[in-house]
Amino acid sequence: MSRLRATMPTLAPDPRAIAYGVAAQRAFANLRALIGQLSGLLILAQAKLGRDVAGLPDVAIARERWHETMEALAALVPPAGRENDRAGLARAASHIESALAAITQIRRGREGATIDAASAHLRAAYTQMQDLCDHRIGLGMVDMSDACAACGKLFDATWQTTPIGGSDNA
Repeated sequence: MSRLRATMPTLAPDPRAIAYGVAAQRAFANLRALIGQLSGLLILAQAKLGRDVAGLPDVAIARERWHETMEALAALVPPAGRENDRAGLARAASHIESALAAITQIRRGREGATIDAASAHLRAAYTQMQDLCDHRIGLGMVDMSDACAACGKLFDATWQTTPIGGSDNA
């Protein structure tokens, strides 16, 4: 009885694809970090409504990181089959820029609509980033729906439905 032996061809990795993966991962990580940083600024803005947020050092840091990320996106050269990544990253970056612009406009007495607008842009950026996830090249988001950052939604829902002092059955 003879043994059949099959061999798989060895494919050399494409250096352009590797370079793209590293560059895309860096831009993706920066955008992901900006979403988190700006979400934190929104929480801070809600907690400190007596103070304008635009003057905080975190805003300048976020703006600088956004500019660096835009430079990285401009230099990103996707290989064939990955062209949509760059456009998707650019859409997420645009939403992040809009959120940052809205956050810098938060002022005492006009915070509600501005916070809502910034939040909507951050959600849109997060959704766009989730759509781009590809763990093969290191593009991954963290699902925060069950994290403590989501407990504000739970708290608001509970607060609105639970009477002061406990349940209706007391």
